[in-house]
Amino acid sequence: MKKFGLIILLSFSLFASAQVANITLDTNHIRIGEQTVLKIQFVYPDTSHKAMVIWPEFDEQLTDNIEIVKKTVDQATLIDSIREIYVRQQALLITAFEPGNFQILPLEIRLGDSLYMTDTLNLLVETVELDTAKAIYDIKPIYGIDYPLEEQAKDWIVTYWYWIVIPLLILAIILLYLYFKKRQPEKEIVYIEEVIPAHILALKALLELKDKEAWKTSEKKKYYSELTDTVRLYLENRFDIHAMEKTTREIITDLKLANISEDDKYYLRKILREADMVKFAKFNPSDDEAFAYLNKSIDFVERTKTVEKND
Repeated sequence: MKKFGLIILLSFSLFASAQVANITLDTNHIRIGEQTVLKIQFVYPDTSHKAMVIWPEFDEQLTDNIEIVKKTVDQATLIDSIREIYVRQQALLITAFEPGNFQILPLEIRLGDSLYMTDTLNLLVETVELDTAKAIYDIKPIYGIDYPLEEQAKDWIVTYWYWIVIPLLILAIILLYLYFKKRQPEKEIVYIEEVIPAHILALKALLELKDKEAWKTSEKKKYYSELTDTVRLYLENRFDIHAMEKTTREIITDLKLANISEDDKYYLRKILREADMVKFAKFNPSDDEAFAYLNKSIDFVERTKTVEKND
């Protein structure tokens, strides 16, 4: 199939004597969290072997709603040695986590001073439909039993004895407190709240994950939840980003204004998005990838922790 596509593109370039820029989708209809491949191809002549092709560059998002999971390196291949015709191509593995019909606008490819545009594509992303027409019902019918009041009282005391004991203890403590308070002079009590630095809390949780080798578990969803919850709490305590109550997209937006290096912002985007893929798209990363994110999280906290100055 791939070879057939190259033949078609080559035919266009030979008979029309022009360059061809093209993009295709393996499928333009996916469910939320599923993935598809976007292929980019550009056929052009290069008889001088000095053609300057300026290829479009991609970050981690193709559009506001379409994310790039993985991308290959764009490479040029000779497909007609007589006419010196080359094809340059690249594949992007993409996904989306919101439903809708999203447009992929034309991509720009330059050959020297000439500009070539690809076609416009649409990607339809749908959610899983639920059958809400069916009613909710019990597995078995409800039936009554003979439960005398005397037995109910006994069972309540056995089960909830602490509701009797605890109030009596509290009353005894209050009476003892009032008794000794009258006998002693009043003293001013100063309560000092101990504030544990954000990096100490985060490193403690991360090292616990490391000690119990949590990345080796088959329950990657639980591991990534604990790892990203620790990172989110650290962002909240250290950089005042309310990460515990926001979505990944909202956190990434807040990171743009945070006093964090670009390398660390890139790492945070990667780990939060991969965690979403594990939770919602059933993505199953390797143990090595999961362990690498744990080490990067520890390094991130060490680099950005608050350094206390001694007087």
